[in-house]
Order: sequence, then structure tokens, then C-alpha cells
Amino acid sequence: MGQRVRAFVRNSAEAARLKRSTIELAVGDFDQPETLDAALQGVDKAFLLTPVAERSVHWQRAFIEAARGAGVKHVVKFSGMGADSRNAPELLRLHGETDDRLRSSGVPFTILRPNSFHQNILSSVDTIRAQGMFYLPLKNAAQSMVDIRDISAVAAKVFTTSGHEGKTYVITGPEALTFHQVAEKLSSVLGRNIQYVDVPLSTAADGMRKSGMPQWDIRAVTELLGYFASGAAATVTDTVPRLLDRPAISFEQFVKDQRAAFLA
Repeated sequence: MGQRVRAFVRNSAEAARLKRSTIELAVGDFDQPETLDAALQGVDKAFLLTPVAERSVHWQRAFIEAARGAGVKHVVKFSGMGADSRNAPELLRLHGETDDRLRSSGVPFTILRPNSFHQNILSSVDTIRAQGMFYLPLKNAAQSMVDIRDISAVAAKVFTTSGHEGKTYVITGPEALTFHQVAEKLSSVLGRNIQYVDVPLSTAADGMRKSGMPQWDIRAVTELLGYFASGAAATVTDTVPRLLDRPAISFEQFVKDQRAAFLA
């Protein structure tokens, strides 16, 4: 509350809506390290989040070096549940590499490792509305998905209270659900029958290709979906209730909150 915030943006015109009396814009690009140096000058605490991309390790290393040079007192990094620089799907391996780089940088840090988001199901609203179905290549695996509002609240807690330096927080929802169970909860809240249809990974990849997604992204996302389909992302943690003193937002509550989006 009342803290001054600096947002690192590529286009000041497009980001103008972010500007407030307590928010300033720093224009730059992760591929231009000198703009990172300028953006981080005078910053006490920084949140590191880059797009999912082949160059994400390069970008995050540059940010960490710039933060170290600017004397940033605390970097909070967005990572992913299961991140591992040695043995993980590529997206989680890249997260693991940059987590390791931050840990060894000498910059005080906190690493946030959330599971996939409740909000990801919103990408299927069109078929849910039109067909009463959604299609994913996740077999019958359970996953402890988390609401992005909980991730944001944990990040805010880490920024505004002490004792989080050097910690890694794995952030999940309150339960692990199979996607058949997800369909049951959608059906219950929406008042109509919703079905989950399991599809092959190759079918999911074809859909990404037809949407224009770059080849690297298709390969990396398909590999991650295969990892989820193995059941590897079913762990439930107590991070949200422990840090926020309240239960994590359930998938059912998320659907209730977003009910209009599924029925519009």
C-alpha cells in the first residue's frame, strides 16, 4: 500500500494505462541489457517474470546481473513447480537453470514455483459454450492447479513482509483434481453437462501449429503437457494457507467467480 512501483515495458504507449501516481514506466527490452541497468537503478525489490520463450534463460541472466549491479536488495522470481536444471521438461529445465543462477548470484532472493493455473481452462471457453466439452492431452492425471490470484497474493506477502529471503515456495491449489473431476465441477457450477475429452499429444500439437504457434513453443509446451499427463504435478502444498492465513482458492470457487465467462 502506497509503495512506488516501476514497471519495465517495451512500449510506453501501450502500457500507458498502467501509469498511476505511484507507478512509473521504464521503457526497455530484455535483449538490450543497458535498458535493464537503467530500469533497476534505485530499485529496492524486483519481480522477475519473462515470457515463455527459447531465450528466457538469456533474458533472466541479464536481469539478475543488472539487479546485482544496481544493488537490488531482493529479487522475487517467478519459476514453476518441478523446475530442475538437470532432469525436467525443457520449460521447467529453463526455470531450473535460472533459479540456480539467481541462488548463486549473491542477490537476496525468493523463488515462487506455482503449478499450472485455474485460469488456463478459460482457453477452452469456446468449446465449453458451444459443445459442452473441452479437449486436453492429460489422460486421467491429477493436477493441483492454483488460482493466479493466490500467486499474486503470495508474491505481495513476500514483498511486504520479512523472512522470505533464501526461500523457495511451491504454490498449489487446495486439491489435486483429474480433468474428469474438473468437468464434474464445471457441470455442477454451470448447471449443464460438461465433458473432458482426452486427446493425443500429437493432436494438441497440431492445434498449436494451426494457431500459428512457433515450433519451439509447440515442442516445449507439448513436452510439458506430457509431463503433466504422467501425474507428476499432483503434489499439494500448504504454502497459500501458511503464508496468507486462509485456504487456497479452489477450482470450484474459481468457476463460480468466472461463471459469466463460461456462459456468455
